[in-house]
Formats: sequence, C-alpha cells, structure tokens
Amino acid sequence: MLVYTLTVNVEESVSADWLSWMKEEFLLPMMQTHSFERYNFFKVLHDTDGHTFTFQFFCKDLNSFEHFELNFKASLLKSLSDSFPGKVVYFNTLLEQMQL
Repeated sequence: MLVYTLTVNVEESVSADWLSWMKEEFLLPMMQTHSFERYNFFKVLHDTDGHTFTFQFFCKDLNSFEHFELNFKASLLKSLSDSFPGKVVYFNTLLEQMQL
C-alpha cells in the first residue's frame, strides 16, 4: 500500500472558505482519477502559523500512483496553488507502508 500525503498550510483568514473549496473542487476530482481507494483528512494541532491540514490518499500500488502522477497531478496541484493565491502553501510526499 502506498500513501500519497498532501500537507497544506492555509492563512487563518481564508481557512473556512478554503476548506469548502477543497471539499467541492479538489477532493472529488482527486478521487475521480481512480488512482486512490480512499483518503483520510487531519488538522494539525498546535499550529502557530495559520491552519495546517494533511490529506492521506491511499493507492494499492505504484502503477496506480504513476497513473495519477502522469495524468492528473500537475493540474490538480496547480488548482490547489491557484485556489487562494498567496494564502496557501503545500508539500506532498509518497510513502510506502511497511511491516515490522
């Protein structure tokens, strides 16, 4: 299992509007790529600079992620950057679930 994480810091003054935008304009298109099986959503506690949120998108294998990366990633991340110019910063990572 692979987990694609997207961590976003949003200025406090726009965080409520941005959350609505994410729900209506970003999450559905992400899931419609058919690259991910499900997602989790978290708010980072004790944040001192705006509001920070983390999304975890679960994909079953590397082929699923590569499908997303080749066909959808750039445009979806551009929409995220363009959503509230100067008010949102993000970073993303790809994680592989490991067993101990």
